Amino acid sequence: MIRNYIKIAFRNFWRNRLTSSINVLGLSIGISACIVIFLLVDLEFSYDRHHLDHERMYRLVTDLKFGGEEGHSSGLPAPVPEIIKKAIPGIEVVSAFHKVIPAMTTVKHGKQATINFKNPFDSGEFSVVVDENFFKIMPAQWLIGSPETALTKPNQIVLTESEAKRLYGLASPWVIGQELQMVIYSDTLQLQVSGLIKDPVVHSDFQFPSYISLATYRNVAPSRDVLGLTLWSGVNSSSQCLVKVQPEANLDRITKNMNTFVAAHTPKNAVSFDIFYRLQSLSDVHFNQNYPSGHRIAHRPTLVGLSMVGVALLLLACINFVNLNTAHASQRAKEIGIRKTLGSRRRNLIFQSLGETLLVTLIGVGLSVFGAEVGLIYLSDLLPEGLQLPLGELKFWLFLIGITLLTSLLAGFYPGLVISGFSPVIALKNQWALASSQRMGLRRGLIVGQFTIAQAFIIAALFMGRQLHFMIYSDLGFSKDAIIRVNLPDEAFRYKQEKGQRYTLADRIRKLAGVEGVSLSNESPLQDGKSFMFLDFVTGKEKKSLTVGLKPGDIHYISVYGFKFLAGRNFVKSDTINEFVINKTMSRNLGFKHPQEAIGKFVTLDNKPIPIVGVIQDFHFETLHKEIGSVALMNDKSAQRDFHIKLSNLQTAAATLAQIKQLWLETYPAYSFDYKFFDESIAKLYEKEQNLSKLVNLFTGIAILISCLGLFGLITFSAERRTKEIGIRKVLGASVLQIVTLLSKEFLLLLGLAFVLSVPAAWYFLHEWLTSFAYRTELSWWIFAGAGVMAVCIALLTVSSQAIRAANADPVKSLKSE
Repeated sequence: MIRNYIKIAFRNFWRNRLTSSINVLGLSIGISACIVIFLLVDLEFSYDRHHLDHERMYRLVTDLKFGGEEGHSSGLPAPVPEIIKKAIPGIEVVSAFHKVIPAMTTVKHGKQATINFKNPFDSGEFSVVVDENFFKIMPAQWLIGSPETALTKPNQIVLTESEAKRLYGLASPWVIGQELQMVIYSDTLQLQVSGLIKDPVVHSDFQFPSYISLATYRNVAPSRDVLGLTLWSGVNSSSQCLVKVQPEANLDRITKNMNTFVAAHTPKNAVSFDIFYRLQSLSDVHFNQNYPSGHRIAHRPTLVGLSMVGVALLLLACINFVNLNTAHASQRAKEIGIRKTLGSRRRNLIFQSLGETLLVTLIGVGLSVFGAEVGLIYLSDLLPEGLQLPLGELKFWLFLIGITLLTSLLAGFYPGLVISGFSPVIALKNQWALASSQRMGLRRGLIVGQFTIAQAFIIAALFMGRQLHFMIYSDLGFSKDAIIRVNLPDEAFRYKQEKGQRYTLADRIRKLAGVEGVSLSNESPLQDGKSFMFLDFVTGKEKKSLTVGLKPGDIHYISVYGFKFLAGRNFVKSDTINEFVINKTMSRNLGFKHPQEAIGKFVTLDNKPIPIVGVIQDFHFETLHKEIGSVALMNDKSAQRDFHIKLSNLQTAAATLAQIKQLWLETYPAYSFDYKFFDESIAKLYEKEQNLSKLVNLFTGIAILISCLGLFGLITFSAERRTKEIGIRKVLGASVLQIVTLLSKEFLLLLGLAFVLSVPAAWYFLHEWLTSFAYRTELSWWIFAGAGVMAVCIALLTVSSQAIRAANADPVKSLKSE
């Protein structure tokens, strides 16, 4: 019996090659998208869930409040972990760690020459300074050494397998005891390798290439100050703390006791803001935007939305299968009639239909694995690094088996139900198409559902593109065109090897014909990350406290970026911060109705009164997700690091850049001349939105393709059902255009209904998405109308191809068959 079913399945697959190919194509595309989405979602939700007791592991984070404004940090004052280790009931283990970026690592290979490994400050390649408890919370697989002894003494360092290979060329017992030198901030550390751990194969936000013992910093005053180990007044996201609580511990009680205890032990007047510590579960670290710490933060709603998209695309593919199979069911009417006459039961016919569907699905799944691999390569720039097909993991194969069975059931059950319900008499008389006309309602509903989803995708794609264009090309309140930024080498700036060459170089660049201006500053007007400070303003008996964005630079900063003055003047050249130029919002927040009123007033920074000498027009110093806040510009020599160069003519930019490069290499011959255009850096700030838009565009294309395949199936069915009607109309003089119109108008009505249903769904999604932007474009009616017109055009191309074929068919052949 089963052998016979398999033989019939292959025979029908080959006989209906076009239909079968469309089914396979639709399923493979839909399942490929599902696989890619599954891998992405599974990766993101797997972060830090592999630990045996991960539900008892937390990170200690900080909530701040100053001047009525709230802030959040993944870090905390560095002394806090030490004082809570043995004082808070319910806490089992406490581990402090400090993320650092070694500017240079120097190793010696026996008697061979010294090898230097440079690491730029903005590389994001963190090492970490940890105490002896770190691996009690974050276990690792030790190749050599022991977590009990490897990090207890000063000047010890533990390397991962890959880091040892990078530095020494191998990861073997020979590495233990080898010495290396690391330059971290203003310190040069002499370290000895005390342990070697295996490269992690799981995903975590707490994995680093090297681990330096905290004892290295504890007892040496300059090094201790570098990490702020005794500093209560600062909250640095690089200084973090992990906590493991006891089983069934009361988190609310722990949090309350901890805040009370820390407040009692905080030196008086050490902290000038309200501070509250809370426990953040490890499962939340990878998703919480409020507590970033230098790692990539995933967006949970986006992942949930992608999961729904995957389900929608799979449903579209299954709908196609149903439409195409029922459209071609009339070709098997006599076969089914004979089978039922000879005694086949309905369940046998349904089982046969499911088996045939399983065959097509298996072929589609096989192709989808290849398609998913192609998709991962194509989307490599949008997806997390290292995402690949886990062919060796059982979870992946269980997912494929599950999606195969689910797809076979969804796609095969209804066609099997339809085919098995044929009346033998009607089927043998070849009158099934006429008798099954009442089932057209479901197929129409499926097409409406398909194009509702497809048009919602089209609307979302069009509008996301418009919002991205709005964000990137909006007037930001400053000039961003023809400006490049060149970073000063870290060694030169951070380790005081630079003796003023940057000022000389800036003057030489200003004299070039193609340069309009040059400024030195470590901050662009708009960039990833924000520096801020706390200021007080006293007027009479009233005291106002503000959290103010910080933009330090030299006296040329304002002119290079074209800030517009509303009142006052630029700050003067100085070695210290002695004057402020503020924005209009800060002037208003200080209580002044007109910018001129702020000139000459004083604000207090670290108990030092500083005058306001200028007020400029508001500008966006954060992305358009956030409203413009208070910001202050000042002359700060310690922050005059990077070169901001405004070119006067883009047409001669190549020649000007060549001249700048020559001057740069004359000043810093050991460092390459690398620059970035400022407008490109601004566009990169919206990389997450751009990636989401690209994914939506891709899924829109997939949804349209699958929907058009389904539409093709329905027009095929309609043409088959109305073959004699078309023949009669042609004999009576109907033109091809009239017949095409007859066959197409029904689908246009379906598309109209789909458009009506898609608009509120798309509007709701886009409205929710726009709430994350303080500045946004409007939901214009023409975007919805444009999406509807686009969908109609695509559908007409699909329908007309089959309708024209049916209209051009020979009426004699259709009328003589009975």
